[in-house]
Amino acid sequence: MCVIFQTVYPLINMNTISNLDERDIFIRGKSIVLKALSESDVLESGWYGWFNSEEATEFVQQRYFPNTLQKQMEFYRSGIANSSTKIQLGIVPHGMLTIVGVVSLSNIDFLNRKAEFGIMVGDKAARGKGYGTEACELIIRHGFERLSLNKIYLGVHADHKAAIHSYEKAGFRQDGVLREDVLMNGKYADTVIMSILASEFRTQSK
Repeated sequence: MCVIFQTVYPLINMNTISNLDERDIFIRGKSIVLKALSESDVLESGWYGWFNSEEATEFVQQRYFPNTLQKQMEFYRSGIANSSTKIQLGIVPHGMLTIVGVVSLSNIDFLNRKAEFGIMVGDKAARGKGYGTEACELIIRHGFERLSLNKIYLGVHADHKAAIHSYEKAGFRQDGVLREDVLMNGKYADTVIMSILASEFRTQSK
């Protein structure tokens, strides 16, 4: 007989969360803070559920496999907490106590001084308020000014026009297109590759 032991994570009463621990705040912005993520963020926010939302994952491929609290905790522990090549932070609007999204620099290459940008504002009520734009600006600044990166790049679904427009506003430029790069909804779609250089960031920040 095989007995499988599984960690059971407690359900958190959101009304019992009293404050945002100041020690977790990593970057402060005008309308948001970016906080160091922890296991409590996995338990207390809607983080894992964002990847089960058809709307939130319309242009990402995580939509094909269901996410669970257990999987999200494993992802946090293996992919974030102990990583030396990824910084992923929680987006918390001023006056709120839990994360409404996450933003990251991953595949950090300190030899070639570049990293890949990623973001998700998973809380539907938090979209359209500029939180994602500010989170993008804050982590890009961190990458160039604190990590001394030369380039920050990303890949975005070619049909995700709103995202492409937002990235262009943040200073990203299109580098090229990966043709028929992803298969979604039964048809192939292109991926647009974009990047911003440290010199470009410094120019637009003047």
